[in-house]
Formats: sequence, C-alpha cells, structure tokens
Amino acid sequence: MSDSFDDKKFLIGAFRSRAERDALREFLTRGEIALEGMVPWSSNYTYLVRIQWKEQEEYGIYKPQCGERPLWDFETGSLCKREVAAYELSAFLNFPNVPVTVMRADAPQGLGMVQQFIEHKRRENFFTLRDKCRDEMQRIAVFDALINNTDRKGGHILLDQNGTVWAIDHGVTFHEDPKLRTVIWDFIDDPIPELLLNQLEALRAALKPNEPLRTTLEPLLSRAELRALTLRLNQLLKNRVYPSPPEDWPHIPWPPV
Repeated sequence: MSDSFDDKKFLIGAFRSRAERDALREFLTRGEIALEGMVPWSSNYTYLVRIQWKEQEEYGIYKPQCGERPLWDFETGSLCKREVAAYELSAFLNFPNVPVTVMRADAPQGLGMVQQFIEHKRRENFFTLRDKCRDEMQRIAVFDALINNTDRKGGHILLDQNGTVWAIDHGVTFHEDPKLRTVIWDFIDDPIPELLLNQLEALRAALKPNEPLRTTLEPLLSRAELRALTLRLNQLLKNRVYPSPPEDWPHIPWPPV
C-alpha cells in the first residue's frame, strides 16, 4: 500500500497518479465488505458498504448482480459488468473522473460491482455545474457518446468536497444499437478538443485484439458490443465534433435529475 493511501482524503479526491488508482483497486478487491444499508431512490439494489483491509476502513458502493431489475434491451445480469467496463475505459482515457470500480464474486449478496464512494455535495449536479465546469462537461459528453450511455441524468454528475467533478451510474451503456440519451447536449456540432481526440486515437490501438485493455473488456461486454464501441470511436475520430441528438430515440432521460 502506498503512503498516499493513508491520507483520509484519498477516497474522495481525484487521482494524482496511476499508483493511487491501483492501490484503491487493490483495496476494493481485497477488503472485507459489510453492508451498511440501501441507497434510496435507486432503480436497482444499491448498497452503501463499509470496506476494511489492513488498517484502512472506508465506505464503498455495492451493486449485486442479483438485484438488477430486468430490462427489455439489456442482458439480465450484465449491468454491473458495464459499470466496470465504463471505469476501465475512463481509466485508460484518463477522463472523465469515474470512481474506481471492480467486480467481486465474494460480496455479501454474491457477484456484483464494488465502487469507490464519493462524498459529494448533495445540492450539486449537472444543472448547477454546467456553466462553471464546462471543461469537465465536455469530457463527460465525449465519454457518453463513446460508451453509448442511455441514462446520463443530471444527478449522475457529482461534485466532491474538494471541488472535483465525477461521473457515476454507467449500468445501461455499451449497447450495440444507438441509444444515446443524456442531459448534456450543450456542445452539439462543436469541435471535440484536440487533447480528447488524442486520447481517443490512443484508444483505437488499445481496442485491437490481444491488447491489455481489450483483454480486460472482453469478459464484460459481448463481441457485438465491442465491435459497436470501435465503430462509435471511429465515427467520433472521423467527424471530430460532438454528436447531435438521435431522431428515432428519446434523447433526454426521465426524470432528468
């Protein structure tokens, strides 16, 4: 465990290094999990948990596979895997800030995703942050287009106590059919910033067979979904602008917050 992991602010701040992210991944993967209670207003079973490993004890979020509500357009039991896939993609791109997320088979209610808990400001969301955190919203908008996020509500964007913006709730993502539904339509046809395009270009190589990221994603997503991910990536790199709302699909989630 790195020295920085002992800092009590570690779990609620943005990462200063890949080593910190790896240390937190180890903590979430190896720590003992105890249920604290249900998170209210969640469409699927979501628990606040206390995680302890060595002398470190912190809160986390646990979403068991058995608590997922069946959906007509997503494979039953796949939402927790999509949460992990979204984190892995964000970690490679280094945007946006998605809490570290791992799969655990030994959690209290069986297989599910366990995620870093973000101590956030309850009154802040996309609609309060959109103007003062424009750069972060640009990053999240690109990410959502890439992962085909079908449920980017305003409340899925958090501001932590240190002023860092986080994106959460990525269970209904990576569908092979176009289903982008989000509250972030502020950048329609605007050029995607060059820095983000450079990261997307690096991702193109990382999604080729036998590359480490591709190997990580393969147990989490179907072959068709991985092909669709590559197609969306290539389209973003070709057009180099933010997409427009779909004409044949409701493009704003309900409720929007």
